[in-house]
Amino acid sequence: MRRLLPLLTLGLLMAAACAQSQPDQSHGLVLGAIYPLTGPQAQGGQEELAGVMAALRLAQSTGVLKQQIRLQVVDATSPQAASAAVDELVRDHHVPAILGTYGSTLSAAASARAEELKTVYWETGAVADPITAQRQYVFRTVATGSSLGRMAVTFTHDVLLPKMKPVAPRVVVLRVNDIYGRSVGGGEESLARELGIPVVDVIEYDPHAYDAAVIASRVAADRPDFLWDVSYLDDGVAIWQALVRQHVALKAAVGTSSAFCMPDFSKRLGADAVGVYAADKPDADISDAALSPAGLALLQQARSACERANGGAAMSIPAVAGFVGGWTLFHDVLRGMTGAPTSDAIRGAALAVDVQVGDSINGGGVRFGGAGALDEGQNTRAAAVVGQWQAVGVMKVVYPPAYATGSPIS
Repeated sequence: MRRLLPLLTLGLLMAAACAQSQPDQSHGLVLGAIYPLTGPQAQGGQEELAGVMAALRLAQSTGVLKQQIRLQVVDATSPQAASAAVDELVRDHHVPAILGTYGSTLSAAASARAEELKTVYWETGAVADPITAQRQYVFRTVATGSSLGRMAVTFTHDVLLPKMKPVAPRVVVLRVNDIYGRSVGGGEESLARELGIPVVDVIEYDPHAYDAAVIASRVAADRPDFLWDVSYLDDGVAIWQALVRQHVALKAAVGTSSAFCMPDFSKRLGADAVGVYAADKPDADISDAALSPAGLALLQQARSACERANGGAAMSIPAVAGFVGGWTLFHDVLRGMTGAPTSDAIRGAALAVDVQVGDSINGGGVRFGGAGALDEGQNTRAAAVVGQWQAVGVMKVVYPPAYATGSPIS
């Protein structure tokens, strides 16, 4: 499914997100935006786009931009629709750049098509590693899936193993069998080998056709101390419920972004989620110690803008990711540009961006891998953290120390 959304309608769709309505402008630069605003990924897609729109509103209101920018937004809920949306935006609206996409399977299709058309694709949230691989026109401001996986392993190695002291640690990797799951899980396996942490089983499953009880039984048979889980929300909740029902004993579980960090994970599981860890991009509730004075000032502006638009609600992980991606494009790339910049002009400006660590509102910075590099287009200063559900609906950042708002509980 894909739909071009009128901007007034979009405001209604994002009622639960951090958003500000965008003025209807007939002049200025038009950019594309592709997000899942309906369907199973709607909440994250709406919140991420809301963060982008908040960044645009702030950039326009503070005079950063020399011309008005209008987003032509497309709702896409499948890879095929995301790819078709790129064609539509380039053909009908002549956009030099497209923002998106929240979901890795959507981004993989959309960014590949944008690369073919030599149109800048500006990824604000999807983490699968191949999205930026060997592409000149694709830029991503958030961490890769493998780096989130490595964060889960590093946390296990540096914090959990010394604390729990298993005689011979055993780890199971559980992951969805797509580009997202293999990126995160692959990062976990790779770093575990380097650190000498035994991975005794890798369980892949189809998130559209799986038996949670069978998966839980296999995990139980592996007798793991630690579980590294890469799931989506519905399957992640179902599998965790099956693990609880079967009384699978774990010293700890560390999930990742597309399930374990989401508020609905805690809401749907209640007390059964308490104690579970999750590696992901940061939300707005990180320690001030992770931010420079400039980053802290910008975070306060972003929070104010979002909270005014959303009745005081805090900025979620997708909203922060969307804001960082949007602000980087509007403030650091398009700043000062007038007229209709080409994709090549935007690409050249992006490669020169140099935002120091701590200056972004999530505690990271922005520096894209250079032309011809293996990490070309990937933000090499992207931030990642580990949080823990410490009460129903209450997640605290527990790692790295500079970001932490709490300590791990057992």
